[in-house]
Amino acid sequence: MVKYQPRIRTDILPIILVGLPGAGKTTVARQLAVALGVQVTDTDAEIRRRARATIPEIFAAEGEEGFRDRETRTLRHVLTSPAAAQGVVALGGGAVLREENRQMLTGRLVIHLAAEPATAAAHVGDGSGRPLMTPATASSDDEDLLADPVLARMEQLHAARHHLYEEVATHTVRTDGLSPEQVTSAVLTLLRKVEPGGSGKEAGGGHEHTHGVPAPAAVPDENGQVRIRVGGSQPYNVVIGHDLAQYVVTGTSKAPGGGAGGVALVHADSVRQVAERYETVLQDAGLRTSRVEVPGGETAKNAQTLSTLWEALGQARIGRDGVVIGIGGGATTDLAGFAAASWLRGVPVVQVPTTLLAMVDAAVGGKTGIDTAAGKNLVGAFHTPASVLCDLGTLVSLPEAELRAGLGEVVKCGLIADPVILDLVAADPADLVDADSPVLAELVARSVAVKAAVVGQDLTEVGLREVLNYGHTYAHAIETVTGYRWRHGEAVAVGCVYAAQVAERLGLLDARTVALHREAFTAAGLAVSFPEGRGRWEEMETVMLRDKKVRSGRIRMVLLDGLARPVRGVEPERSVLEAAHQAVTKEQA
Repeated sequence: MVKYQPRIRTDILPIILVGLPGAGKTTVARQLAVALGVQVTDTDAEIRRRARATIPEIFAAEGEEGFRDRETRTLRHVLTSPAAAQGVVALGGGAVLREENRQMLTGRLVIHLAAEPATAAAHVGDGSGRPLMTPATASSDDEDLLADPVLARMEQLHAARHHLYEEVATHTVRTDGLSPEQVTSAVLTLLRKVEPGGSGKEAGGGHEHTHGVPAPAAVPDENGQVRIRVGGSQPYNVVIGHDLAQYVVTGTSKAPGGGAGGVALVHADSVRQVAERYETVLQDAGLRTSRVEVPGGETAKNAQTLSTLWEALGQARIGRDGVVIGIGGGATTDLAGFAAASWLRGVPVVQVPTTLLAMVDAAVGGKTGIDTAAGKNLVGAFHTPASVLCDLGTLVSLPEAELRAGLGEVVKCGLIADPVILDLVAADPADLVDADSPVLAELVARSVAVKAAVVGQDLTEVGLREVLNYGHTYAHAIETVTGYRWRHGEAVAVGCVYAAQVAERLGLLDARTVALHREAFTAAGLAVSFPEGRGRWEEMETVMLRDKKVRSGRIRMVLLDGLARPVRGVEPERSVLEAAHQAVTKEQA
């Protein structure tokens, strides 16, 4: 066994091994993981574990396509799992056949363990337990096949796959004539030569996309809470977990001024008890506090409520070394954030979202604002929070309809950047509305990670951050024309389906990806059509023309040209926009 344990930079992980069946990927991956002190993942083993079936059983029940579907889902999950993504991955021999899988490997350290067919065939023996080692067609006239069917089949696989292994590989290690230990040593020698930033090939050019899938920086602290770091000029943490009262104290004390000038807890009327609990903890820490209760919901996010809030901050004597804490749903955190941004020209804000929608969207990223009669969020400011605290315990009392509305933004994140989210949503819809479900906690972390990866690069939405508005052009119009009877997440679901319809008409998306939009939102329990909009195209268009992305009087949209491939600044013709509107205003069967 390899004894040497080299120092290894985490920036080159994961190390992904590809090659023919029998090339030694599983054995070498295990030895590498031991040598490097990291986790090893074999995707075939992971598929067996998740399916609770052998690979021959999966092939028999679902066929090769069914197995390949499982393989793709497993690869997505492995590459976005914090532990596995910092380890060694042995990839199934046929995984490179799918373009989607090859795309996921782009920019990563991929090592092709290259073996001649004869070498690989000798390692697999009679091919038992490997469905693809049985020749698809056999003829008594085929002497090679009759003489050595495993070798003949391996030669077929080599001919079909070798160029794909080389396409995805950043490095190739020949394995012929070498023991597994020698191959492992060769890989370790190669790793010592990999330059910083040289772990993989650069992604191709073209449209601006969110490159790769942002893996949640999910590092539990000693209390089991997860922290995700949002970068940029004013970095901050998003903490996700239960019982975060003490973190409210920590977040306040670490804000500029530390709350010495007073702490104003701005909270929605529906979460009064939560605010009272936080106030007690802050007072016990010696801070001067006041509570300002505001109506919850979008209709209260207006200039009148903001003016009342300013007066309350004045009466509470909140100074420049004071802190505003926003507690409630997205409307409340938007309002509290804008009050903090404008009070004394800016005081720190700590956001404590209490709804799923606010946790994954409104409270993260520093957008604050109010609505006007002309439209939603047309008045506001960018004001980076000092910290964001997502207390999952507050979701327990949230009505199911509100939880489902939050899933609209969650699924959107899956569509634009992290398809594992879509797998989780489809796997067990019942878990999605269980506030104590580990699945829901993972969905929150993944969605926050997507947003953090974007806003850390573009706080003020001058470029990349626009991708987070996927589906929002049409969604904001739905909210406006219905007087906000539609919840934001509900409108986003239809807005994303609308965007997919537009993209399909422009030749950017295929029908399968459009259908995936409907399937994912339906699994989340959300509507995928807007029948109330039938016959209201001109009204919807008027609202969309007030969208923040509009330039020179033309509607600009964020679209997809493939799953997790957002494109900014697309200006569809009016006829395309109207046709997509007609499609989503029909009842879906």
